Amino acid sequence: MSYLIAKSDDGRNVAVPLRQPIEIGRGEKDFTVEVRTRGDTISLGISDATVSRAHARIYSESGKLMLKDLGSKNGTLLNNEPLPGSQPGRESKPVEIREDSKINFGLNTVVGITLGEKTLTSVEWEKIKESPS
Repeated sequence: MSYLIAKSDDGRNVAVPLRQPIEIGRGEKDFTVEVRTRGDTISLGISDATVSRAHARIYSESGKLMLKDLGSKNGTLLNNEPLPGSQPGRESKPVEIREDSKINFGLNTVVGITLGEKTLTSVEWEKIKESPS
């Protein structure tokens, strides 16, 4: 199973299984970054006003994990590169996410992706937490 992994503002490790399509965005009432699936909302414990309410989507297509920006104001980066066709107000073209990818949502929120069963080491968590945008 693949996971979206993040370090919350209070230092907790947050891992969200990628069993179904997810949408990443800000909460309705505050700046908390959330992962939304069909019927569930999971807080990443990160406050970031630069993440749009409907920022990006991660989903599976033909056995590959894909990422698409949903027209966010501040964009999405995959391994420090903007997604192709990404512009404020316009969806990007989908791109494949590979093992150990780093994704930036907005200007401050950095998450990692692991594919398959994997336990992160403390060094890997630190790389995610301290990665420059």
